[in-house]
Amino acid sequence: MLATFSAPTPGSSLAMRLVYIPLSAPRQPRGSDDLPPLTPDQLLPVILGWIEDNRAAVEAAKEAQCASSSPDEPNWDTVFFTLVESVSMYLRKDEEVAQAILSARVGNQAATIAHLKASEELIQQVAKALDCTFIQLCDFADRTPDGLLLSSGAYAGLWISNSAEKPFAGVAFKGSSSDKDAWTDINWVPAVPLRPDIARGSQMHRGFYYNLFGDFTVEGQVQIPFDVVVEQLKIARVGDAKLHFTGHSLGGGLCTLAFGEFLRRQSEPVFASFNIGDVYSLAAPRVCYEPFASEIRMRTQPGGGRYSFRIVNNEDPVPMIPPPPPPLVEDVTQYPFVHVHGGWKITPTGPRRMVDEPPPVPPPPFEEMVSEDHDTRRYYASWQATRHS
Repeated sequence: MLATFSAPTPGSSLAMRLVYIPLSAPRQPRGSDDLPPLTPDQLLPVILGWIEDNRAAVEAAKEAQCASSSPDEPNWDTVFFTLVESVSMYLRKDEEVAQAILSARVGNQAATIAHLKASEELIQQVAKALDCTFIQLCDFADRTPDGLLLSSGAYAGLWISNSAEKPFAGVAFKGSSSDKDAWTDINWVPAVPLRPDIARGSQMHRGFYYNLFGDFTVEGQVQIPFDVVVEQLKIARVGDAKLHFTGHSLGGGLCTLAFGEFLRRQSEPVFASFNIGDVYSLAAPRVCYEPFASEIRMRTQPGGGRYSFRIVNNEDPVPMIPPPPPPLVEDVTQYPFVHVHGGWKITPTGPRRMVDEPPPVPPPPFEEMVSEDHDTRRYYASWQATRHS
């Protein structure tokens, strides 16, 4: 049975710490002439329309506890469910967070909490449509890691099924939606984790490392987004719910790293208490050198009940990096980032399995990259050609 969970609420200490957070630049939505960018208010009806049009897939994914039966092919109903979870993380209302920060600066605790609640009201509407409960796990999106000037921190949430018969929960990470996120993305030069056990010591995308595992000092206290996620999961008490991980773009990279940490530390009592399921990354860039990918493969073997799936839409350029193509990098072989296995390319004519790395596939020239294929609406369009309910 799914244990009773308790939703962490923004109390006075959390709310008042916003005093110390600088206001970030306004959201810089991405889009193209064919797919203009959407505000959260415009994106919400799109997501709700997807759910309404694919009720059979939603129910089938819930029946499967958002899991796949083998590593040979993902459950495409589950892929849809995780796509909805991932895209909904973009519904965070930055302007409400900004108002919460301003209210905290003048000591108005009630207004601060009200604005924080309003910042996630659109996400809660999606959760209701899915018959789930959404709980924020961490929000460092408006903060900057210690020692860096421009990067962002992780924003993650927990989607809990309201079913006691088929319990599952999903940890979803937000992708890039601000200038600070963009700086995180381009800060790809590999770094050795300061906490050497992370990713088995693999060199890692520097921006992603600091976004999820960096120190964030507030009021003299150091917080680490990943540790906050784990602590909030403990508070939520998800019991034996099957726990999957997902995210789009930057969020896809972060969910891959988080999944790897949960697997690496599964013998520790805290992590052993979670029923770890699959990872479904969407549009994820490469995140690490070896041995990270090999370690993920070793821990997601057939029959293990937890698998790795990496979903790529058509010619989406983001999964082709890092490293970036020439002329930014003359010799891409000098930066041996390797994708985790389980790659599937979805196209308007159907899905096909991708060849596992290594060796990594060199990125194409910039002029051949199709940026529109990174858009979540293109992912949904291509998903429709898969074998789903």
